[in-house]
Amino acid sequence: MAVNHMGLALNPPFDSHEDLLSIATAHARDVDALCLDTAAIIFPSATLSPSEAMISAVSVKLLQLVRDIEVKLAGNAREPKTWPLLVRSGFLRETALVEFAMARVAEDKINDRLGQGQPAFVTGLLDHPERNVADAAQILLAADSLHLRAEGRTFLNLPPELLYKSCWRVVAALEVSQGERSEVVIKAAHALIALYDEARTAPAAARKIVHFLNDELRDDLLNPATCGVHLFVAQLSAELNLEHDHILRIIDFESAVAFMILIAAVGIAKADALPILLDVRCKMLTPREAAIFEANYEKISRQDALNTVASWSASRLSLLTFGLK
Repeated sequence: MAVNHMGLALNPPFDSHEDLLSIATAHARDVDALCLDTAAIIFPSATLSPSEAMISAVSVKLLQLVRDIEVKLAGNAREPKTWPLLVRSGFLRETALVEFAMARVAEDKINDRLGQGQPAFVTGLLDHPERNVADAAQILLAADSLHLRAEGRTFLNLPPELLYKSCWRVVAALEVSQGERSEVVIKAAHALIALYDEARTAPAAARKIVHFLNDELRDDLLNPATCGVHLFVAQLSAELNLEHDHILRIIDFESAVAFMILIAAVGIAKADALPILLDVRCKMLTPREAAIFEANYEKISRQDALNTVASWSASRLSLLTFGLK
């Protein structure tokens, strides 16, 4: 139960000066919230269906990914030859690939709301006395720079197993489109996979910083406006045993309640939680969600929040393993 245990009041106190209309309105909001909560449990796919904007953004990410891999393997082309074949084969609907694209969309949106590139905090780590931290900070700055995030290099963000699968599916599609086997393309795929280094990615560098950073700077890792989205997410990931991309999706989820539970699970006080909520969700935060936070955040026990987060992790593992049923 994610929203129910936050204790939405069905019978708020009122005095004789409150008219029936305001009472009815308050009850209607509560009923609506409870209905949404029940529907999310019974029919999750119905309440969590993606918007047209999300579908479009994910499609753009996947198209760019396919094109970048194809160009790397077979040279430049005006239009990707493999895209139609991969669409028909169902590969682009694979859960892990769609989840990856959705996490990248969420990451872009969160970075836009924070309104900055890499913060001064990360730059300051370049002179950190712990060599592992300094080296990882340099990698993080490089991995998140424009030339690595730009067109042509999107495949550098893929996790190893997904890069491997994507490369060979593009190879197969190229061979089908060309009607013959190509040793040149196969050698290029082997070279791309062999040269890939997950340690050079932004999430891996952020994890390394979180692991080696000394205690006096650790509080800054729970302030995304100070440390940036990568380190903030990496710290949450380390404390809650959730995957990096899973946390990005939760932060940018349609409802802010899931993120409230997430930050409650790491024990962030209400006074510190509100600025975080405003920083990473900005105009997404509705008046109703703000009211839920104000009235109920301190009522969430940390253990209940941890239990809920653990159930999310188990559900996501099942989704990635078996897909939607």
